Amino acid sequence: MKLKYIPVYTADFEGQIDFYTQKLGFKITGTMTFYEGRESTVIQSDKLNVALLVTNNDSNSDKSNIIINTPDCLNDYHVLRTAGVFFCKSPAYLPAGLAAEFLDPAGNKFMLLEERNYNEQ
Repeated sequence: MKLKYIPVYTADFEGQIDFYTQKLGFKITGTMTFYEGRESTVIQSDKLNVALLVTNNDSNSDKSNIIINTPDCLNDYHVLRTAGVFFCKSPAYLPAGLAAEFLDPAGNKFMLLEERNYNEQ
């Protein structure tokens, strides 16, 4: 088994698609219907082995928490900030490694995580 899709929800569909394609570099690859009456736009990045399903959510109550593993958190943090992504938490050391957090326009939370094993010598 492997993780293939992560749903992200929004009340502003066009703004969400613009954020992912213009700031994060995703490409639209198609559409799918996973829930009856709720068509999702499939977007993918060449750098990730998982697709995001952008889904209209008029109530704006559903939120996703997505962790993106990175080999260089500081570099990706600066690249995304330069592209206009606002980070709610600057890079900081956590028990799991170096992490920084940002929100997409709909409030879905993303964490860049450079995993580290602090017990290695």
